[in-house]
Amino acid sequence: MENQRQRWVNIIFMVVALLVASVAFIGLEKMTALYNLESSVKQIDLFVRIGSILIGAAFGFGLYLNDQSNAFMNEVVLEMIRVTWPTPNETYKATFLVVVFVLVAGLLLGGFDSLWTWIMKLIL
Repeated sequence: MENQRQRWVNIIFMVVALLVASVAFIGLEKMTALYNLESSVKQIDLFVRIGSILIGAAFGFGLYLNDQSNAFMNEVVLEMIRVTWPTPNETYKATFLVVVFVLVAGLLLGGFDSLWTWIMKLIL
């Protein structure tokens, strides 16, 4: 069981590393455009891609080696195992209720908006 939890923790760390790499890629692309580095550096796209991968890998590896982050994520995975998830039937019922209430609220708000618009047109 401990091995299974650690596998989930490692998957979470990889996902976080991918997100950090994506944000780094976007940031490096924007810096490249801001400072007009395309004209001065021949293969800036390659440097941006490799740099964002290295930043993401360093962040993920740092999380993996940090004992506090490992302990925290193990506790999170343990809590997620303990969660009582709704059955598909309960999910369908709850989704149906949400859609119905959103439609009713939309109709009410639309009706009030039309009423106030009509009143404002009469006044003005």
